[in-house]
Amino acid sequence: MALPGRTGRPASALAPTPYDAELRAAARHVSRRRFLTVTGAAAALAFSTGLPARGAFAAPRLEAARITEDPFTLGVASGDPLPDSVLIWTRLAPAPFTPDGGLGQQQVEVAWEVALDASFAQVVRSGTALAHPEYAHSVRADVRGLDPATTYHYRFRTGAWISPAGRTRTAPAGGDDVTRLRLAAVACQAYHDGYYTVYRHLAREDVDVVFHLGDYLYEYAVNSAGGARNYTDRVLPSVFNRETMTLADYRMRYALYKSDPDLRAAHAAHPFVVTWDDHETENNYAAEHDENGSDPALFLARRAAAYRAYWENQPLRAGQLPDGPDARLYRRLHWGTLAQFDVLDTRQYRSDQA
Repeated sequence: MALPGRTGRPASALAPTPYDAELRAAARHVSRRRFLTVTGAAAALAFSTGLPARGAFAAPRLEAARITEDPFTLGVASGDPLPDSVLIWTRLAPAPFTPDGGLGQQQVEVAWEVALDASFAQVVRSGTALAHPEYAHSVRADVRGLDPATTYHYRFRTGAWISPAGRTRTAPAGGDDVTRLRLAAVACQAYHDGYYTVYRHLAREDVDVVFHLGDYLYEYAVNSAGGARNYTDRVLPSVFNRETMTLADYRMRYALYKSDPDLRAAHAAHPFVVTWDDHETENNYAAEHDENGSDPALFLARRAAAYRAYWENQPLRAGQLPDGPDARLYRRLHWGTLAQFDVLDTRQYRSDQA
């Protein structure tokens, strides 16, 4: 049904989004190609990252009405705007600082809607998606059939819970002679080095798109006081006071970063185009080489976990779903005739530095 107090098509009339089928197809093609090129130890570690296996998506369905705590603690986001499409994202996590986010190994159905107005009186697209435990209960909808160069509002619902509303914008049509583009570029947001005041300002700015140029998170330990944040009114769990190594570590570290209200506000205000640098995985890594000269077989297992968690926590389409320790993050976007954006991956394919 429509979200409470709003108009729109009833939920019973909502067909599952085609993006669910696209995501399932992408998951079926996740292979072990890179793992079979290294040692058996790496292959064993690969499975510890929880890669979808036969039977993935067969998890039992959790009745949304049984969710008693707010599952939208990590906010909403949108990304990679096209002239007729934008990707919208959220991740269900009523207990964000736990390995499973508080939802165990059950699927959850989530409804989404996109409207022309902030009050959601003019809903133009809506649908449902499943939050799979294999993907940390992240939810994404590739919303298509939109008008170019148009501002939209979006939100999600599961059970009695409604997410914060987000605002996004589609790109101009390919042949449009655009004369103006307003963008923001951000990077290197080390949580332990201080607050995200810049994101508070960015959330209030009138920009078309935000480019995140990498180092969305840092793998370093964050102590109970939040490092330089020096919390006096809260104590961070000890799970953060170690370097990220496992899939659970990376998932919880994204939850820590997205617990920051200013970062969530910036994501909700604007579409993001994201790429990674090194710290989303490990400092100064190059291809299959980490900074300490570890066995590449072991490092590739860690890279698989890091890439998986990155995709789960960013507004990226199914085409960027990792294939083990590989992911095609590079891509190209256009803004009418004014700009072409070549999004680079400067880590996965590089030679090891001297």
